[in-house]
Amino acid sequence: MSEVVAHWIAESRIAIEQTRLLALHAAHTLDTKGNKAARKQIGMIKVAAGRMATKVVDCAIQVHGGAGVSDDFPLAQMYAYARTLRLADGPDEVHLSSIAQMELRDQLRRTAAKL
Repeated sequence: MSEVVAHWIAESRIAIEQTRLLALHAAHTLDTKGNKAARKQIGMIKVAAGRMATKVVDCAIQVHGGAGVSDDFPLAQMYAYARTLRLADGPDEVHLSSIAQMELRDQLRRTAAKL
């Protein structure tokens, strides 16, 4: 195995774990504080999960070369499905705008509370 492929595997594992932990944090916030309090975390997981899945499958396609997009492996279908996740509940940009707005509001409240 080449060092590049080893790095892709490691980076993919890291991305999967980061996304899993973000999903668990969103679920915990949803369970303990309700859906209004979890809106920012839910938006973040919608962006992060789709991006992670697309990136991991893209690395797998790259490793397999031309075979990665052939009918011999399910990777092309997996990529199409992962890419669809990024559009199904609104494009990433919509979620990013909402996340930014909520983050700025939260930071403003924290700053005002300190004054």
